[in-house]
Amino acid sequence: MLVALDRPRWQQVVACCVSLWALAWIVGQFLAPAHGPSALGVLGELAARVGFTGGGWTQRVTETWQHSGGGLAIFGGLLWSATTERGQLPALLGWVAVMLGAERLGYRPAMLVAVGSMVGFVVLLWITAQISRRLLERATLLPGDVLRAGVTAAALSAVVPLFAPVLFLTRLGNPYLTKGPRPIPAQRRDEPGVADRERS
Repeated sequence: MLVALDRPRWQQVVACCVSLWALAWIVGQFLAPAHGPSALGVLGELAARVGFTGGGWTQRVTETWQHSGGGLAIFGGLLWSATTERGQLPALLGWVAVMLGAERLGYRPAMLVAVGSMVGFVVLLWITAQISRRLLERATLLPGDVLRAGVTAAALSAVVPLFAPVLFLTRLGNPYLTKGPRPIPAQRRDEPGVADRERS
C-alpha cells in the first residue's frame, strides 16, 4: 500500500479525487444494491451539495455514454494491466473508464468486464511468454516476470478507492511515529569524524 502512496504531488491530488469518487460509487452500490447511484450520479450529487447546479448536466452526459458501447470497461481493464510501481496513472484512468462504462453496463457487469479484460491480457502475455521461451533462443517475455507484473498491476489498481483514506490516515499518524537512526553506509564510515559519531 505504501508503494501506491509514492506518487508526484499532482498525481496524489488526482488520485485522491478519483479515490473518493470510486469509493462513494462502490459504497453506494453496497448500501442500495437495487438503486445504487451511478458514477456520474455521484458527481452530480456532489456538485449539487457544493452548489453547482448546472441544469442536469449529469443526465446529458449519462445519455451520451449510454449510447456509446461498453468498450470503456474493457479499456479500463487494459489500463489497469498497464499499471506499474513507477507508472500508477493508468490505474486512475482505468477506474474513470470503468465508472463511465458502468453508466451503460451497470456496476457488476462493468467490474466483471474490466477484471476479465485485465486477467485475459495478462494470461495472453503469459502464454506468449511460454511459447517464446520454447521457440526463441532469447525470450523477450519471461513467464515469471509477466505474472509478477500482473499481480503488481492488480494490487495497485485495487487499492485506488482506498487511496484517499489511507493517505489521510498516514498524514494523520505521521507526526506520532518515531523514526530510528539510519545506519551509516560503509563508504562513509572511513570519512573523518564519522566513526567517532557512530561510537557515540
